[in-house]
Amino acid sequence: MGELATPLRCLRVAVILAMVLGVLSGCKQDKSKANEGQLTQLLAVLPGEYDNRAQAELDARNGVRPAHDAVTLIIARVFTPRLGHHVYYAQEMAADDPRRVLSEQMYSFEVDDKRGIVETTYEFVEPARWRDGQLNKDVFTSVVIEDLQAEGCVLLWKRDGGRFVATHDPKVCPDPGGGVAVTQAEFSLGALTIGDYKFRKVR
Repeated sequence: MGELATPLRCLRVAVILAMVLGVLSGCKQDKSKANEGQLTQLLAVLPGEYDNRAQAELDARNGVRPAHDAVTLIIARVFTPRLGHHVYYAQEMAADDPRRVLSEQMYSFEVDDKRGIVETTYEFVEPARWRDGQLNKDVFTSVVIEDLQAEGCVLLWKRDGGRFVATHDPKVCPDPGGGVAVTQAEFSLGALTIGDYKFRKVR
């Protein structure tokens, strides 16, 4: 009887361990599916044209110095296989003169098992080469890593009620908030805040 006790005990331990691992695996899969679902929700509404005219006009009325420039921001989904499956081109222009381009970037989104929704932002090595790319999105199929320079701080997005909030990954770029994550970007239906620029979706 004693000789059978050890194998039976080992078998019970093995069964319990398998059950625990199964539950943990299921939890991991559920979390991954939830993050995938949130990413789908975010990216379904993120593309479009935005501007911060209301913010700039309010600054002008209130005599704010320095005032925010009036900016038009266009975010367009593009096919750039070398950067991933969810890639977007973002171009900022002066709201009163679309020929005056202020910045060009690429946003790449992915789901990480541990960190959730991760956004990497890229700057172009030769910005003029890709200017007004939203008008000719096929050009981005030829983008290679050498054409870009990744920003040092990636963003972690998460759903918070009816909005999405992005903070820096503290392991890559700690926020100087005394241990409290500082919001770097926020998106809710029709509104996008990046830093202290408050954009409204116009189309």
